[in-house]
Amino acid sequence: MIAAIEWVPAGVAKKQPIKYELNDAEKEALETLKAEHEKDEKKSVSPRQTSGKDDHGLPADLRMDEYSDDEDNDGEIGNILLASEEDKMEEQEVEEQRVVDDHDDQDDDSDEDDNLEDVPDTREYVPVDVGALEAMGLGDGGLPMPHDYLEDDESEAQDVMISPDDALMVVAKTEDDFASLEVHVYDTKNGNLYVHHDIPLPSFPLCLAHGQNVGGASPSSQNFCAVGTFDPGIEIWNLDVINALEPTCVLGGQQNPTASKSGQTKLKKESHTGAVMGLSWNQVHRHVIASGSADHTVKIWDVTSDKNANAGTFTHHHDKVQSVQWHPKEATILATGAYDRTVALLDARDSAKQSIKSVSIPADCESLNWDPFRPECLTAACEDGTVLTWDVRKFADKKPLWSFVASEFGISDISYNRHVPGLMAAASPDRTVSLWDVHNQSSTSPESGITPRNCGSKDMHAGKLYTVSFYPSSPWLLSCGGSENQLALWDMSSEDGIWQQFANRVDRTQPHWADFTLSTGEEGIDATTSGDSAKQQEQPKSNKSKKKKGKGKKKKVHRRGA
Repeated sequence: MIAAIEWVPAGVAKKQPIKYELNDAEKEALETLKAEHEKDEKKSVSPRQTSGKDDHGLPADLRMDEYSDDEDNDGEIGNILLASEEDKMEEQEVEEQRVVDDHDDQDDDSDEDDNLEDVPDTREYVPVDVGALEAMGLGDGGLPMPHDYLEDDESEAQDVMISPDDALMVVAKTEDDFASLEVHVYDTKNGNLYVHHDIPLPSFPLCLAHGQNVGGASPSSQNFCAVGTFDPGIEIWNLDVINALEPTCVLGGQQNPTASKSGQTKLKKESHTGAVMGLSWNQVHRHVIASGSADHTVKIWDVTSDKNANAGTFTHHHDKVQSVQWHPKEATILATGAYDRTVALLDARDSAKQSIKSVSIPADCESLNWDPFRPECLTAACEDGTVLTWDVRKFADKKPLWSFVASEFGISDISYNRHVPGLMAAASPDRTVSLWDVHNQSSTSPESGITPRNCGSKDMHAGKLYTVSFYPSSPWLLSCGGSENQLALWDMSSEDGIWQQFANRVDRTQPHWADFTLSTGEEGIDATTSGDSAKQQEQPKSNKSKKKKGKGKKKKVHRRGA
């Protein structure tokens, strides 16, 4: 299952990721764990296995109850009973061989004076195929050629290198009992989609947030992902580091994670006490994160502070908090949505309940999003499929600007396009992504009574969809995932209807690829119908082990019919 997807903006990831290396303390800790493991294994060995005799005082060779009835063990018993005769025969053979060796030595001495000059050489000369030897890794004299480890290192470095044409996304994935973050790379030039590296997680992930500022990290690192799971702690991982053993920092959670093995779980002060269901990284104050939890609370965190990272707690909701979203420009304004069927608006500087404004919605809140081109507009998606938008300047009136039912099967997530005004995507458990025009182009300000227009939908062939997200560095690419083990991409630039509706709206002032077009090449395309550009990659079954990074991971993505 894919619970969440977070895109990495173009140019943020390092061109050459760092390979994690153990420090002295970590090496010492691993040696200690290894020694303890060996000690436990020795303790688990029974005294009967270590002693030469059993309880009756019999030596190991005569313990008949320890032999099975198979042929091999029968042979061993026979060997034990005939040991004395075989010993005598071996001694006789050794003596005979010694006599033969002495005779051969005498013959060798007698041949020293033989003259072989007149004996013709009948051997046939066969030229050596040097190329074949080199191909087999053999050098002069048939000896193995020295291995060029430096060349291997350079090849491995090239395999994990991020190119300017690569689009990166982080996928929160659960398969059976194995949970992980997978960093996927989509090669927009050649149409390849592959797993660059993965990060094992201690619990099932529920939500993600990408940010660029974490305390204690290298100043050059600006590529981090916060992960909310069924555990109360929030892990923040550096995406530029491969094979990392632990997160850069953890907000809340257990004081001593190793103590949980003994059943003793004590949480850090001011930590969440339930699963973390929603995360949002402030884009103005980039050291601030908001989180919503199953414990009914909303918390604000300062990720640059080692101590007292929790900067505030809000308790205005009466059920699980599913979604939190910082305002894109007003740094202190936060929207929250919960299963108590309310959407709230608060100022992070004031935790007083009387300062928090809220409105009722027809069903549980599944997703919140701010309109990037009309930042006064807040949109919420509900479990029953209703989508509503409010002008937060009139939030106290509790009347939405517009509302409609996007799907009778419900809406699990919504996403606004950052480059095309009015383009919104909605993901549904009915396996489809629908596109909507939510702007009235005849006016520059929102007007009550606007009815968004459906611009198309597509079955993404990824199961029940739980997440959808537009790529922030391109106007025409989105990703989604859901109940099946698949990540799906949709290139909308090849959709004639969508292109005609929105192409003239693209905001050229936004930092994105002005001439961005996706190419799938000629290989791996199994659909011939025009406009069918939903791409997906079926994820292989996880073997619960560390994957080999980079090499052999590139695969063509395929088009599927709608």
